[in-house]
Amino acid sequence: MSLALYLQLVRLSFVDPATAALRVTRLLDRGSVRWLAFGAVIAAGAALGLLSEILFALITGIDLGPAASPFLMAAIQGALLIYSAFAMAFFGRQFGGQGRFGEAFALMVWIQAIMLGAQLVQAAVMLLFPIIGVLMTLALFGVLLWLITLFTAALHGFENLLLTGAGVLVVFFGSAMLIGSGLLATGLSPALLTES
Repeated sequence: MSLALYLQLVRLSFVDPATAALRVTRLLDRGSVRWLAFGAVIAAGAALGLLSEILFALITGIDLGPAASPFLMAAIQGALLIYSAFAMAFFGRQFGGQGRFGEAFALMVWIQAIMLGAQLVQAAVMLLFPIIGVLMTLALFGVLLWLITLFTAALHGFENLLLTGAGVLVVFFGSAMLIGSGLLATGLSPALLTES
């Protein structure tokens, strides 16, 4: 994918998510292509996450402790992306949507690609304006939830973005609580994960 096409699709994702969703699912129309794109965004995300952590520590002087293994980060991000695609398809269908997992998977891969671009911008801003760069983390979280809402609505044909967004929030925080409880029940914690 060229930079021009990437930027065009990013813009389209916000102004006309239904058309963007159609173009993305057509670009990633085969399983092999989807998994290749999945591997690319996960690898890039893990590398960028590690770089951002190092950059944050250098600029702020805050010791974040030992960095997590990039392989572990990639595995966690990959598992979360697959689960997110499943949740987008499954819960949407429970409310009358017709979207399928393959399409949801393609859209979640694309959302991750958009967030990678946003994180690159954040890293550049952090170099020049560290405080603004750190605060951008909250803004990017909001952008992530908004994109998931837009594409969930586009995938399933939902017209009410407010209700779709509320559903996304409920599933997101509900899933976070369940996953967190599962990790605690197995004795895992962020400290243990960074030691791996």
